[in-house]
Amino acid sequence: MMRNVRRFYDCSTAHLPEQTAQAIENGLFAKSPTMQNDYGWLFSVPETLADLPEGVGCDAFKTFMALAMDAGCDYVLFDRDVPPVAYLEVFDW
Repeated sequence: MMRNVRRFYDCSTAHLPEQTAQAIENGLFAKSPTMQNDYGWLFSVPETLADLPEGVGCDAFKTFMALAMDAGCDYVLFDRDVPPVAYLEVFDW
């Protein structure tokens, strides 16, 4: 029996620079979120980083895509209510 189960990598929006967050919020980021709301954004994970759209220049965003790929996730959820992790850069905005 086939099940529709997907994995997602859950992370804090604080791990993205303010400029990237504003670009996503304003629809100006090179990769559009699959879903978005007042709490954050859900992005599909590409097969490889080379499959990201040209213009995704945010290293923090690429880091999460790579982490999600390594974990076998289909999506990355940037959520404002998720606590930041100590091993990744936090942007104070």
